[in-house]
Amino acid sequence: MLVPGETVWLRHLQRRRIGLVVPFRAVADLGDAVLLWAPADAAAWHFTLPDGRGTSQVPLPQWSASDRIPAPHTIDHGVLSWHPRGRDYSIRWFFRPDGTFFRWYANLEAPPALWRHGDLAGLDTTDWDLDVVVEPDGSWRWKDEELFATRLTMPGAYWVDDEDRVRRAGREVIALAEAGVFPFDGTWRDFRPDPSWPALPRELPDGWDRIDV
Repeated sequence: MLVPGETVWLRHLQRRRIGLVVPFRAVADLGDAVLLWAPADAAAWHFTLPDGRGTSQVPLPQWSASDRIPAPHTIDHGVLSWHPRGRDYSIRWFFRPDGTFFRWYANLEAPPALWRHGDLAGLDTTDWDLDVVVEPDGSWRWKDEELFATRLTMPGAYWVDDEDRVRRAGREVIALAEAGVFPFDGTWRDFRPDPSWPALPRELPDGWDRIDV
């Protein structure tokens, strides 16, 4: 169980390597899902090779076989992230810095794996690249279809091995959006974080890269 207000380290795993780290505040553990929050200007970390090249600048086989280092950046919008247990996606509510909701983002990904190690709490998943963007009026579009299709041609290097499963997850999200039902029914569009929560960490903690948790 996550404790409201605690820091939760979201990690995107690419097989046994890390591709993204973002600290969130735990909003609620809902039993069948967890709800997380990160404000605009929160710290996050993409990864590069030691020479500074990122995933878009390196052939995928080289990227998958190489050691990486964290590269800090900041989030430019607030993110309320809902991770249903056992489902192949998370849904993110995007908010402008003034708190105005402006879009949903369905990240197609492996079901969440929650972990604790010492004082650290985290949520691991594998980002499947293909996503669905949903606008406030319920209209939707696929995102990163070309990237997804290209990487599928390199199965020895790619961390996605079931195209049909990914597309099924996307179609499930699209059906919900077209029906205008949860999570696309207006729930949490007026979300406001607890003002007593401290700022999220801007440095990676000891143990952030431990995989066998």
